Amino acid sequence: MKHALVCTLLLFNSNYIAALEVVFEHNPPFQMVDESGTGYGPVYFFAKKLLKAANLNAKFTAKPWARIMNKDAQRQNVMILSMSKTPQRANRFIWLTSVYTGQQYFWKVRSRAEPNNGVINVAIERNSHKMKSVISHFREDNVLQVINSTQALQALIKGRVNRFVGTTFAVSGKLADLGYDMSILERLTVFDEAGFESKGLYLTLTLNTQQKYVSAIKEALASSEIKRARQELFTGFIEAEKALLAQQ
Repeated sequence: MKHALVCTLLLFNSNYIAALEVVFEHNPPFQMVDESGTGYGPVYFFAKKLLKAANLNAKFTAKPWARIMNKDAQRQNVMILSMSKTPQRANRFIWLTSVYTGQQYFWKVRSRAEPNNGVINVAIERNSHKMKSVISHFREDNVLQVINSTQALQALIKGRVNRFVGTTFAVSGKLADLGYDMSILERLTVFDEAGFESKGLYLTLTLNTQQKYVSAIKEALASSEIKRARQELFTGFIEAEKALLAQQ
């Protein structure tokens, strides 16, 4: 009887598929979180459509980016939305599909004079892929770490720092989220990521995600429906950024 019970438990465990969870941060204009904690936005809705096409159910959970990178990135069966693909991260995740690419720039408040002491500082999200390159450029003492990129941009607007580093499209979305338009900022030179260059934002899975999920999602990505949805998403971002660049 005991032997039969052990065999049953082993069989159950070998067939068990833990639930898939999708985690994401508030990162306008790619995906956002409303006051009730519910996600929305282009990348969020694309991920929903992708999982529906894969015939998979998943829990969507909004979290701070530092929490995602420090904890969720090591868990089983986790999809992460809008992660920058860098050489340092290349072997740490299963990269599913890109959703956005863009050039990083320095930004400052248009009407604000530079500091008299000549010290230029910057705010950046904790665990950002740009952290090492930003620290290399500005020096660690001049880097203010905050909970997300919207707060980093707000720190610039409020005068706590002198610079923000981001793409034109990302800056436009975060400004809109804060109630401002692009005219408040001035775009400066291109930011050199110094060996930490991002190849764009991707949907990713953690390495120990069970093969059932990996196969189902990759099969859905190959379908004409999802290929079309991904292209519409990508094209929409490109056209929106072109329009913003034309206004600069």
